[in-house]
Amino acid sequence: MSINPEQFYVFKNLDRNQIDTFVSACTEVIIPPKEMILTQYGDSHKIFFLVAGKVRVFLDTPAGEQEISRNKAPTVLGEISFFSGEPNSANVEAINEVKALVMPFDALRQRLAEGDKISSTVMFNMAEAIAQRAYGLIRKISDLYSEQHDAQLSAIDSSTKNIFRDWSFW
Repeated sequence: MSINPEQFYVFKNLDRNQIDTFVSACTEVIIPPKEMILTQYGDSHKIFFLVAGKVRVFLDTPAGEQEISRNKAPTVLGEISFFSGEPNSANVEAINEVKALVMPFDALRQRLAEGDKISSTVMFNMAEAIAQRAYGLIRKISDLYSEQHDAQLSAIDSSTKNIFRDWSFW
């Protein structure tokens, strides 16, 4: 599978040879439309680097299925579970045919343990992307506080405290 490094954030600061080295450790897969790639609360133990196609990210909730987003390649799936050690946080379904590179968590951890600088750069880039998402979430919460009426602020306040109570790095 051909990867355009300029379009794939996780390969930032890597040259073509380094990208090819990393990609050679992955398995290429083609996922048909409507197939589940990740299942909420499931343990896939893999990171998916989508190089072509579109996916739908959604949650199963007591109120029914709630779509979070639709994403297209290039993107990464499974990275939150890799970093957190927790089960998948959402369902991901292929909208159309998806081409992806897959690396099992154990293989990636082994590469990191061996001091592989390419894998370390990819991990740093993923962590940076997750941090940017967290920043966006905080900005959205701030916007909600400024837009909501008093009755709704209590619910937002409670939810915000639940979200961020475990964010300590100490």
